[in-house]
Amino acid sequence: MKFFKSLFKFLFAIFVIALVAGGIYTWVVIDNAPTISEAQLKEKANPEGIQDYVTADSIPQQYRDAVTSTEDATFETNNGVNSDGLRALVVSNVKALFGNGVGRGGSSITQQLVKLTAFKNNAEPTPKRKIQEIYLATKLTREYSKDQIFEFYVNKIFQGYNRYGAETISEFYYQKPLKKLSLAQQATIAGIGQTPVEYDLYKNPKAVEERRNIVLLSMFNNNKITEKAYNQAINTKIDDGLVLPN
Repeated sequence: MKFFKSLFKFLFAIFVIALVAGGIYTWVVIDNAPTISEAQLKEKANPEGIQDYVTADSIPQQYRDAVTSTEDATFETNNGVNSDGLRALVVSNVKALFGNGVGRGGSSITQQLVKLTAFKNNAEPTPKRKIQEIYLATKLTREYSKDQIFEFYVNKIFQGYNRYGAETISEFYYQKPLKKLSLAQQATIAGIGQTPVEYDLYKNPKAVEERRNIVLLSMFNNNKITEKAYNQAINTKIDDGLVLPN
């Protein structure tokens, strides 16, 4: 019995030391986090890229619903961090430590904005960077409205063909502003996300169509569109309205 008591005390002491050390490490990492200005949030990720900047009042709610339903369903109410994504991040990375699977990001839209702004040259999701990313995401949520954060994000993302932002790729593929697109077309643009090489509307239309339909299903499941609108959109040809490149 005495042995088990001693063992318990020892393990408890190790736990407390680890907890304190982790707290100190987190504090130091946060204290050394980079600062993010509004100018940085608005600037192009690549100075040589093409960008048609779109302001929040010109971003259609339907497109916003498409993006949030697919990438971060809690965006409108969270504190900058998607709790479901964070749990998935912790679980997947713990499994990866034991050789069971691969760790993944689990980032909210605000975290993705932070990554594209402050860590665009550091793609490796190290513990230090993830802690800073989460801290900065919550900080941005206190400093900016959801409209502003979404505006910064949709203008920052790379969409392929040296173009940045949803408005830019909308004009490229359809020669129309984002607000003039149909539901199916807006879901297509939303589906491109940050993987434009895979979801290239000219080169991989089948993959884009499958991704578009996932976006539409997410919107339907999140009560953002009716069943009728969903069915009409998924039955729309993927090249509907597409302007062929010169």
